[in-house]
Amino acid sequence: MAQEKRRIIYVDAGQVDAGQNENKEFQIALFDPEINLTSIVKLLNIDNNNIAEKYAVVNAITYIKSKDIQRAVILSDNQAAVVDKNILKICEKYKIKLSWIPREINLIADKVAKLQPTKKDDTFYTIDFIYDLIFNKEEKTAQPQSQTQPQKKQSPQVANNQDKNGNAKTKR
Repeated sequence: MAQEKRRIIYVDAGQVDAGQNENKEFQIALFDPEINLTSIVKLLNIDNNNIAEKYAVVNAITYIKSKDIQRAVILSDNQAAVVDKNILKICEKYKIKLSWIPREINLIADKVAKLQPTKKDDTFYTIDFIYDLIFNKEEKTAQPQSQTQPQKKQSPQVANNQDKNGNAKTKR
């Protein structure tokens, strides 16, 4: 009885040229070589590469589960994403293997991350929702800014509706 081979999914995040805009903009890419599928999602309000790379892994987990892919391996060239305890916990729960690979081996996903997005903004919001479930608010804000844990940028509407501790303001 031959064992089913693992399905490899490559992921990457890349900074895109924002033109005259000084803000960094990132996109994430997923490449499934078995069916030659590429998926590119523009990230909104994300200005940190490590967070973008984690979004790429979360996107791959979502893809794997939605397609009911068995024996999947996610390959990423970002060490922070591959060793993140929250991501590892989700991967373990769904029996998904997550491995780091050198950037030179991840060339296809790297190139794909720089192409025009193939998914609409609603795909980002779904990934963002799942990301927020994995990385709850306390874990995102528990470390001081001087530490290496990246923070998500908040839109002005969100920031204005929070008090100094990040709690939602209530209308009276």
